[in-house]
Amino acid sequence: MKARFVIPLLMLTGLILLGVTCRHEIVTPEPIKIEVTIREEIHTYTHQVNDAVAGKGSIDDTVNELFKDTGSDSGTPSGDSSGGSSLLQGIEGLFISTAYAAEGDNEAKERLRTALQNRKDRYATIQQYLKEGSAGENHNALLSARQSDKTKADAGYAQQVKNTINKENADRETIISIIAARKGVAVSIVREEQFVANVAAAPPGAWIEVKQGESWIWSQKQ
Repeated sequence: MKARFVIPLLMLTGLILLGVTCRHEIVTPEPIKIEVTIREEIHTYTHQVNDAVAGKGSIDDTVNELFKDTGSDSGTPSGDSSGGSSLLQGIEGLFISTAYAAEGDNEAKERLRTALQNRKDRYATIQQYLKEGSAGENHNALLSARQSDKTKADAGYAQQVKNTINKENADRETIISIIAARKGVAVSIVREEQFVANVAAAPPGAWIEVKQGESWIWSQKQ
């Protein structure tokens, strides 16, 4: 009698374990899908940022787009992005900007708006630097000062270029960190997508960094 009960019990246990295994195989790909979705959102948004800076889009609309899922002035991202945030952090060990965590949405929105307006105000100057070769777009989504005929001939102008680049990079860092916090991803991910957008927006002939093997080298945009 005992044998007849033991065999069905083993079969039932096997079926339960099989069910758990099958369910696990179905669930595990989901974080990858979420990561792809968030990257697509960031890719689109970084191009929107550059359009607003170039005067091709509204700064207010750009700010509101990033904060459209905000439920309250809590300083914590809400909506679909927060769900993706916990999964991505758990799987890849991602981090969120600590500066953002200490402030509310209104403060973050104002910092973002100010950074975008600052970049818009100096847009023509930055474009001139890129065209003449006094600045280049590096793979960290920031500007690098470069030696051009103008900076080589005029030390005062070279210092002016460096000072402007420092201000521009500070505003870029602000924008990148706020996007990372709102989307719940590592800053490095936003840098990658912002760099792609920056290269696309750079004028022909501008110096940009391109990947060659494991290194980055400077090359002029065609």
